[in-house]
Amino acid sequence: MNRRQIIIAGGLLVAVVELIVSIWWPVPVYLGGFGVVVLLFIFGIVAAWRRNGRPPATFLIDERPPAFRTPVYANGLLLGLAALQFLVIFLAGIREGWVSALGVLIFGGLLVGHWRTLWCGTGLTLRPDGIEAAKSAGTMTIPWAALGITQPGRGDAWWQIKLAYVRPHLVTTTGWISVRDVVVFEGVDPDLVAKAIATYAAEPDRRAAIGTREELDRLREGLPTPLRGIREPVEPASVRTTVQRVVLGVVLLAVSGLVGFGGDEGWRMLVLPLSWIGARRLYLAYAGWRASRRESS
Repeated sequence: MNRRQIIIAGGLLVAVVELIVSIWWPVPVYLGGFGVVVLLFIFGIVAAWRRNGRPPATFLIDERPPAFRTPVYANGLLLGLAALQFLVIFLAGIREGWVSALGVLIFGGLLVGHWRTLWCGTGLTLRPDGIEAAKSAGTMTIPWAALGITQPGRGDAWWQIKLAYVRPHLVTTTGWISVRDVVVFEGVDPDLVAKAIATYAAEPDRRAAIGTREELDRLREGLPTPLRGIREPVEPASVRTTVQRVVLGVVLLAVSGLVGFGGDEGWRMLVLPLSWIGARRLYLAYAGWRASRRESS
């Protein structure tokens, strides 16, 4: 096993120990679990912004077999371990009622749906014969002949690239893939990813050079300045949308406060999720308002 998989195995062992301890001492498990969740979320989000805020326009190079690939970072692993701790907290309180049972279903389903992200990470590997796209719960192998020559576009989120197929039947998958025309990655500027995919789909004679420093330098020529980065874009928001976001964010934060101070043990498990969603609404309200101001100036 590699280091990533050893960490996951350690996290699972800790989770089992916590569940055993919770039979006799549930409160320490609740408090310890919430503390670990907060730390993992903080480190995971900081790592994601640090790595992906201004990603370099370059690939990692593999010489044997020749390939360009995107890096795999630890931020997804940290957030996955935080979800595992949430699962432990809800499992430890399963006797408290339906809230705990709902939490088990949500976080258990989240971990099952993203098991490959935790175990191996996600990303793209470009080879002379095609693309290997590692996703949440499976892998796609995409021959260059399956792709159209049109420029790939961004997906719905900043970590996605949307492909255009002309021969989708050539694409093979392992595991479970729900969306076959979207690939995911991190740590590389999306302009370079899109240009590389479009180039090798349209110019078969360049595919043999994949995995060489000279070809990477050639790919990087002519990229726009400044590079887009992969920060999540927030569209300008109307006054009505901004007000709705502010109201919803404030309400969710208020509810989380009331639950935290006045709710029973089962309801208190909702404090962190409610607080996160409320804070996210307020951030979107500010970012959308700021984008609208910039657009009008």
